[in-house]
Amino acid sequence: MNVLMIDSPPLFVAGVADVLWKRDSSWQVWSAQHPEDIYRIRTDLPAGTVGAVTIEWDERAAQVGWPKVLQDALGTVPWLFVVRTVCRQAIADALLTGAAGIVDRHASADEFADALARVASGAIYVPPSYAIGAQSGPAHGPVGDERAFERLTPRQREVLRLLAEGKSNKQICRVLNVAEGTIKNHLYALFRQIGVSNRTEAALWLSRQMGAEATRTPVVPLCTAVHH
Repeated sequence: MNVLMIDSPPLFVAGVADVLWKRDSSWQVWSAQHPEDIYRIRTDLPAGTVGAVTIEWDERAAQVGWPKVLQDALGTVPWLFVVRTVCRQAIADALLTGAAGIVDRHASADEFADALARVASGAIYVPPSYAIGAQSGPAHGPVGDERAFERLTPRQREVLRLLAEGKSNKQICRVLNVAEGTIKNHLYALFRQIGVSNRTEAALWLSRQMGAEATRTPVVPLCTAVHH
């Protein structure tokens, strides 16, 4: 699998590449600094072999418009935002922008490798300390949303929380000891119940339920406090 890292320092790219190669020698890391690099790399690689992308996300990256560039060049390939400070507002903003997850730029190469493996498998990734599913119930979201959460069955709530933790369908199956078809049925039902159409929207919906800050910056994630 190929991984594309945008605007990351060369030494860090080399560290991530080394960790990924030790896990699976079929993984290869490519570095890009400008939109034209993306199209050149896409031409050099067989179609469908880019599994995940990371973007050093800040005001400069927002001005470049990387999400649109990636969508145009690579279609549905998932990407991770790499940010200076992770908080619940930043997580919500990243998901709303279309990212499959968010990771701290000070994270270790091993953490990056875990995050990349998660999103490449179709899951959503947030740092473990921000696992949304660890909380016990809905917080202070909009009244309509609270009622929607209450209408979910206990099993649907479990599936939603595990999804928001970044687990894939197969991982949820193992946790709940049920067939994958059953999980797909639960996802279809809860998506209809809360009014979303995909996993990313579901995770964003739950992050708001769990107390994401009411005011948010729509393009560049900003955090007013660091949570531990």
